[in-house]
Amino acid sequence: MKYPDVTLGRVEAVWNKLGGEGGVNRFLRGELVILEPPKPKLLEFVGTISVSAVKEFVAKKKFVINIGDNALVKVSYLGDNFREQFLGKIEKSFPGSELRYQKLMKSSVDDSIINKLGGKAKAETTLAEVFSLMEKQGNGQSGALLTNGWWNIFYVRDINGVLRTVLIYWSGVGWHVDAHSAEHRACWFADYLVFSRNS
Repeated sequence: MKYPDVTLGRVEAVWNKLGGEGGVNRFLRGELVILEPPKPKLLEFVGTISVSAVKEFVAKKKFVINIGDNALVKVSYLGDNFREQFLGKIEKSFPGSELRYQKLMKSSVDDSIINKLGGKAKAETTLAEVFSLMEKQGNGQSGALLTNGWWNIFYVRDINGVLRTVLIYWSGVGWHVDAHSAEHRACWFADYLVFSRNS
């Protein structure tokens, strides 16, 4: 029986992949096992960062557009979603915390990221924590947050208790802040940072 050249080409490719006759014989005897290449992991641990105790946190008093020289935290943009879903939020005081941050190793949607973090409870952070990290880098200086124009991703409950994706990036003159539904299926790119509970 004559096989098409394409089939012979594939057989030859397998033959070469196995290492020729010796490799084929080892494979047929069960001595050579072919493994699938490992799938790239979703998140790679980068580090942890401490957040100091915060008294009652009133979002509209902190998230204010101001890129002037007097601004302790320069904010250049607040997205409509963020304004609508978060500026009316008031968070109770908390004694401080430690967050972990990880780099996305491949593009992904929020559901997959949240699952990889261990679920909503471990993924969830607060607006106070987000702003505290922004304060540490109020003028775009280096630190845990990316300042190269890439997103820093947080999962925070809005004024109605719905867990949403809060996104911040340094625009060159100030922090750009926005929010999206954690279920809207947007795809976040590799090299973005994801912040979550360190527990």
